[in-house]
Parts: sequence; structure tokens; C-alpha cells
Amino acid sequence: MINEPLFKEGERINGIYFIKKGNVKITRTAKNNLAMWFANPHEFVGLSSFFSESENYTFSSFAFGGGVDAIFIPLNDFRNLLENYPTFKNNIIQSLCDRINYTIDRVNNMKSQNIKTRFLNAILLLIDNEDKNKSKIKINYSIHELSELTGASKQYVKKLITEFEGKNLLKISDNSLVINMNEFK
Repeated sequence: MINEPLFKEGERINGIYFIKKGNVKITRTAKNNLAMWFANPHEFVGLSSFFSESENYTFSSFAFGGGVDAIFIPLNDFRNLLENYPTFKNNIIQSLCDRINYTIDRVNNMKSQNIKTRFLNAILLLIDNEDKNKSKIKINYSIHELSELTGASKQYVKKLITEFEGKNLLKISDNSLVINMNEFK
């Protein structure tokens, strides 16, 4: 269920989502659908909209790279959790602060890096840490998703893939990218 939305920017906030399985990309239309960050398993989505006391979601969230299993928590239930469990509330606030710092770093890096570097960093972002020691890694992401991560056009991302295929860094196989980690490092 790739690109299936949990919620879209501008929709009325009706709750928070807890990601049990899969990854969720968070995009913002005002930023040309740039993927701002990714929610991984055991993370909450919709926090920034909730804490900004907005009536609407300020970002969109989509299943990314495969199936997502998420638990919906209605607003009143989430408020009750925050009120009745101070440790939970502190953990949520810490998580939100971490995301803010990550987003600031990502935006600053996007401004200062050329598109090739952003593309390579996007690939690294998609590789699980436990896989980084393997010689070949397969990632299932579309050109469209890679362009959202990179902040570049789909045409330019295709050009970069062709260039890096020629350098034996990666290759396209069955709508996936196979990364040659020995060359990539």
C-alpha cells in the first residue's frame, strides 16, 4: 500500500497515529511535496499539528516503501494519555524536539548540498542500519519517491541513477535499486 495516506495536509485533525510496522513519509505541499522526514515503527505521526493546536493537519503522511500498520488514537484519548501519564508526555515532547532538530538539520543540509550529494544521502537514509554491512542491498522505492527525498525532479533523479549505474554504485532491478555497498562506501 505504497503512498496510501494516513492523513493529508489541510484535513481536520481527528487523532494521532502510532506506527506499529512500516515507514510513513511526512510531506508538506508548501515545500513541493518534499519528504521532510520518516516515521518508523514505534513512532507517532500527527504530533506537530496536535501541539500547534491547529484545527487541520499541517503535513501529509503516506505509507512508504511497503505495508504500514498503524493504530489510530482519537484526540480525546491522546489528551487523556498526556494528562494521566507524565512520563509518556515527557517522551512525546522529547520525540517532537528530536524531530524538530532533525528537520532543521535536513533543511540546512538540503540548502548547502548539491543534488548528487542529496541523492546519495537519500539512498543512505533508506538503508536500514543493520544492512549497511552487507555487500548488496535492495531498496524498493520509486523514482517519484526518490525525487521527493532528494528535492530534485524525477528526470534528474533518473539521470543520476544512470550515472551511478555506470560507476557500478547501483543498478535497477525489478523496480528496485540494488546498491553495491562495497562501491558506495
